[in-house]
Amino acid sequence: METADGTVYESRTLILAGGAEHAKLGVPGEAELRGQGVSYCATCDGAFFKKRDVAVVGGGDVAVEDAVYLARFCRKVYLIHRRDSLRAAKSLQEKLFSCENAEVIWNSTLQKIYGADLVEGICIRTKGEDTDRELAVDGVFIAVGMRPNTEIYSGTVACDENGYLIAGEDCATSVPGIFAAGDIRTKALRQIVTAVSDGACAVASAEKCLIS
Repeated sequence: METADGTVYESRTLILAGGAEHAKLGVPGEAELRGQGVSYCATCDGAFFKKRDVAVVGGGDVAVEDAVYLARFCRKVYLIHRRDSLRAAKSLQEKLFSCENAEVIWNSTLQKIYGADLVEGICIRTKGEDTDRELAVDGVFIAVGMRPNTEIYSGTVACDENGYLIAGEDCATSVPGIFAAGDIRTKALRQIVTAVSDGACAVASAEKCLIS
């Protein structure tokens, strides 16, 4: 293994635990206002927006869960989804639709986030309309999925169609001696507790590999 500074390490086993990061939209204002109203974690930052208006972008379980959570204390919650139906579980959708201060904006995409030092609003584009619509919000929560940090392993270790390293519960990858632990690997549930479990399994598998 060679590091970024050119240092080379040799080993018989290797555990990859690079994790995953929140997918970005790449729209103007997103990077500039991150931490200034743009967030990727409602449970982490939601409390800062008590009695304020916010927007959530996405249509899956996480986005709907975020919208329901924020609706508990925000004045208004807009859920912006690019399709005409949500992908989230039916039970989550029912919770969302029961929130009087939550509104779904269908068939729309986020085009821009604007504000001087803090988020002041967003521009959205609705399918079939010629002009963008401005919406005044104080916060934007982006929940459009995760992306694994596996780029540097491309072509070396087998990945699935979403870029996650293919590895079972023993954390073994397609390359003998290389193991994947945590959010970086294919799995049904990505939480801290499963990542910690992966670490234990990967170490046990690596040890077995060394003594075999």
